[in-house]
Amino acid sequence: MDGLLRNFSKLLLVQSPIQQFNRTLIILKRRHPVQLQKKNSKHKPVLKGRHFIYDVEESPERMKQEKMNVILTQYVEGVGHQGELVSVRPTYAYDQLLLPKLAIYASPDNLERMKNNLYQTKDEEKPSSIHALQTVKYLKKMVVSVSMNKDEPWTIEPWHIRVSLRKMNVHVLSDDSIELPEQPISGPDLTLEGKSFVVHITINKKERVPVECNLHHWSTKLADRLPQTKFFTRTPVPIFPEQAELLMSMRENTNKN
Repeated sequence: MDGLLRNFSKLLLVQSPIQQFNRTLIILKRRHPVQLQKKNSKHKPVLKGRHFIYDVEESPERMKQEKMNVILTQYVEGVGHQGELVSVRPTYAYDQLLLPKLAIYASPDNLERMKNNLYQTKDEEKPSSIHALQTVKYLKKMVVSVSMNKDEPWTIEPWHIRVSLRKMNVHVLSDDSIELPEQPISGPDLTLEGKSFVVHITINKKERVPVECNLHHWSTKLADRLPQTKFFTRTPVPIFPEQAELLMSMRENTNKN
């Protein structure tokens, strides 16, 4: 009996888990008011179907949430750099920043520490912008189709790549940001049809990104046009053998993501 009492006392010491409920308040209003009961009357008002029609006066879903300020403890893509004070939605702040410990509350003490550069990172370690790494990932996944004339002589220049990117809704402001391979690519040369090469694009004069390009010969005459192969579904064939390993690694990373 004593053993049962001792075990029972241990069970009493175990703390029950904390359950936190999402408290919401919705205020409703009858669309059709109910007739009040007269004083000293024994007859209660009769509720009809129209009395059970309600209009929402106030609901948490309709209320606009005020943004909250947090201090980032490290770089977050699309949000800001380490040590920056940002304003985000409360739900995003709790779920995506505070719980993963990517940010802290903007309390007076933390704000004072931020002023003393305790959360700041070195400029050389910072991405060039809050969207720079997202742009890098996007460009690495691309395969740019570069269409060149099948009948007239040409040599690929940076503006050819810029125009090809613009067709894919990627706007490069300066040709100086595009770096071509050291060896020139000239044509028309049907032995290069459907083959790939790598160019490098520099974002904000800092991030250097390799981008795969695929060469296609195009003609103004319908009868002379070549069918364009689905280059993104097959193994890339490099124009320059030294770029073969780089092209394969880029494709493998794209398939993983």
